[in-house]
Amino acid sequence: MLALTSVTHQLARTSLHLNGYRSRHVATAAGRVHVLETRGRGPLPPVVLLHGITSAGVHFLPLLQRLRGRVRHLYAPDMLAHGFSDVPPVMRPEKMKEAMIEAMDQVVHEPSVLFGNSMGGLAAVHYALARPERVRGVILCSPSGAMMDEEGLRHFVRGFDFGSHDDALDFVDRLFFRRNRMRHLFAWGVRRNFSNPKMRSLLRATAPEDLLRPEQLAALRMPVLLMWGKGERILPREHYDFFRRHLPEHTRFVEPDGLGHAPYLDDAGAVARQILTFAADVHHGRIASAERTARAA
Repeated sequence: MLALTSVTHQLARTSLHLNGYRSRHVATAAGRVHVLETRGRGPLPPVVLLHGITSAGVHFLPLLQRLRGRVRHLYAPDMLAHGFSDVPPVMRPEKMKEAMIEAMDQVVHEPSVLFGNSMGGLAAVHYALARPERVRGVILCSPSGAMMDEEGLRHFVRGFDFGSHDDALDFVDRLFFRRNRMRHLFAWGVRRNFSNPKMRSLLRATAPEDLLRPEQLAALRMPVLLMWGKGERILPREHYDFFRRHLPEHTRFVEPDGLGHAPYLDDAGAVARQILTFAADVHHGRIASAERTARAA
């Protein structure tokens, strides 16, 4: 999934090509970023799907198919060292952030709704702060990036050290809401991906200053939805509390049943309904932003 794309990723991308999706690489200062995109068939704002660590845009395939009929455009970029994007010689969170902003500037041509899961949630916040005029709304789905001190961060990162297949299997069982029939295959992939030298380098390089500060969350002016499945078992509850305390007062909060850390893998239909409801409310002005909240006060 990282330095070498797997056969399954190639097959998923081919399936999307056959269904009218475009696959292209966008040049950035840190390397080429791969983007999947397609025109939608509906009136709702474009949606950008941002994936988590060791994931890729093709993993959103079931979600993409459920959104396409209702939105104007869909984008699913791969972060550097993920999916079909380039692997830079040095992995740094700041470079990944800058590359994603640079790539999205080139491909997203009208204000869009961002959906970011896990590390993708952190990326969504960064883009919304850097380019607020390009963002109609933000959906943070079990986002990573909650503020931690050095000791807390190192403890958190050690949770991605899988010394055995059983360690990886435990992670997979916590990733899904229900025990997955392919759990051993997923565990093999998880252990392989997180042992990749570039991924280890990225985790080691992450410092407290790369995480979100309260004032950054409070600065989000556009409509915001925090989606945190009741089956979340990868991120500690303290991370949810951080976002709950510091996101702006106009934020919506939902905790759906039956969903875990990567809910589009548990129930793509349920996640699509959350995204489409939010996008429709943004489109029709039924959801608050900072400006509307201030006027109401």
